[in-house]
Amino acid sequence: MDEIQRAPTSEELKNFEFIQVLNEDPRTKTANILGKLKFSSSEVSQDAILLLEKLHFGSQELPILSKERILQWIATDKNDIYHWYNGLLTKNEKWPDFKVTLIWPATEAHIRKYSSQPRYLIRETPHIYETIVKPYIESIPPSRIQWVYNILAKESEAERILLEVEEESTGFILLPDMKWDTVTLESLYLVAIVHRKDVRCIRDLNDTHLPLLKNLRRQILQFVPQKYPGVRSDELRLFVHYLPSYYHFHVHVTHLRNDTIAGGIAIAKAYLLDDIIENLERFTKDYYKRATLTYVLGENDPLFSQMNDIGARVTPDIL
Repeated sequence: MDEIQRAPTSEELKNFEFIQVLNEDPRTKTANILGKLKFSSSEVSQDAILLLEKLHFGSQELPILSKERILQWIATDKNDIYHWYNGLLTKNEKWPDFKVTLIWPATEAHIRKYSSQPRYLIRETPHIYETIVKPYIESIPPSRIQWVYNILAKESEAERILLEVEEESTGFILLPDMKWDTVTLESLYLVAIVHRKDVRCIRDLNDTHLPLLKNLRRQILQFVPQKYPGVRSDELRLFVHYLPSYYHFHVHVTHLRNDTIAGGIAIAKAYLLDDIIENLERFTKDYYKRATLTYVLGENDPLFSQMNDIGARVTPDIL
């Protein structure tokens, strides 16, 4: 198993050399920045990506915001009873201002993924999946998802695991998604990663996987309200992405109020776990092998050129 790389310290992160902004979203208050990073002056700089996100105010922070947290009020404008200000906050480790995900060393694939790009609707027939998408998935080296295996083996992020069901065929690990601050319940975001390695995506599912899918649903809907009082089971959204960001089967769990995940819960991206179960139970045992699936694909995606060449983009000619 590959050695787990040491994380750069805060001082080493100050060596990050800015190159360009790959993408930014004022709505979600996020930005993706490309740069170079090295541990010491003797090392060669390697590509690095910073995924930056401004954090929501904590519930315990709000009552003391005006008296203790806001260091300076900067008046910007006024109109009748309306007054506008910018503000500077005091430093407090309990309430950080932003969170960062560092990808280092970053590959060209990472740079393409996190860059702004035109996106298109794709109609993926079973034939397209078998001839183009499946060979692509099988060509991905296992090292690409080594971080998933590290979690399952509890060699990384073990302290973040909330729930583990160890049974090989129906078991999984549940932990907070890195997009969640683990505090604000309205933005709750968890991910369940299954133990079995023979299911890579929704296309692999058939009726033999119903025990796994139903166990995921039952265990999560029971556990989360117990773990987070105030969150009801009918406030949870359980869904699967297709195409997924990585090809090891996993289920996303979010609060219904968490509707600002960039594209994460959008139509042509998210498939509800309840609907997946019903399709396998009521229609055909290999529904997702036979179905034509529509999804959004970015121009920088490795699959896009092939999809474009065969005319898989949604146009008036194929509707």
